[in-house]
Amino acid sequence: MDISYCNELVVLADCLSFSQAADRLFITQSTLSKHVATAEKEAGFRIFDRDTTKVELTESGRVYIERLREVAKKYAQAVSEGLELQRNAEATIRVVGPLMNDAIAALVTHAHTQVSATCGGLKTSLTEVGVRDSCERVVSHEADLGIVFRYGKESRSLRFEHLFSIPFGIACYRTHPLAKKERLGFSDLEGARIVSYPLEDRARYHAFVQEVLKRHGIDTCIEHLEAGTLCFPEADDRVVFGVHFPGYARYGTDLVTRPLDDTSDVFDVCVVRRKKETNAGVLAFFDAIVEQNRRR
Repeated sequence: MDISYCNELVVLADCLSFSQAADRLFITQSTLSKHVATAEKEAGFRIFDRDTTKVELTESGRVYIERLREVAKKYAQAVSEGLELQRNAEATIRVVGPLMNDAIAALVTHAHTQVSATCGGLKTSLTEVGVRDSCERVVSHEADLGIVFRYGKESRSLRFEHLFSIPFGIACYRTHPLAKKERLGFSDLEGARIVSYPLEDRARYHAFVQEVLKRHGIDTCIEHLEAGTLCFPEADDRVVFGVHFPGYARYGTDLVTRPLDDTSDVFDVCVVRRKKETNAGVLAFFDAIVEQNRRR
């Protein structure tokens, strides 16, 4: 039964008058009569005894209406709770990306301060996802904004704004020969034992890295760590290769991070949102990140 019929039957049971119930429901008496007839046909018994002078509940109708009251109440509660959750979700702007990168963290922080000053009550959820293919999270509405690496063709449903570029780089122990090399280029990776992030959630990232290596004539097999594993050069002869994050060295005093001097290939860092985004807070946050980047 249509839930609106439940409400109509409950109102009619309270009024015991088609004219009063119709007025309260803002529908015509004929419409209400049709809905009652439909409900009784579906139930298989008369809910109301009615004649030209009065309307009364049948015994079956009395029990039926009391249960409908419970249904209508639970439905109203479900709608109310759903709307409240939706309002809270819309009020919270979910940002994902490699937010521990100093440059990215500064952009997001300053943009948040700027938007909060003009949009009172703004809530922000910041999720550090490291090097992952975060565009998918924005497309699937798991996030509202992403600081992402753009690799070639992307979803047409997304709006990208370039922020800056990050070079390729390595992380290794101080004892590794590449840590001491004066100038570092792609060719120095030939024959190196390279490890990289797990494959999970990084299919496009890894495809881009392999494409770049191939473009530079390097045929090196990259060892991918198991899902959930932090990406460390687990032995003195291993090298982590990919996005250059200077802060990587904070994980160990014996670690060294080096950018490649060859910047013919770099990572394109963008802020991204959905093209059809209507949430004013998300739009303002996106624009604030872009504007803040221009001022750097």
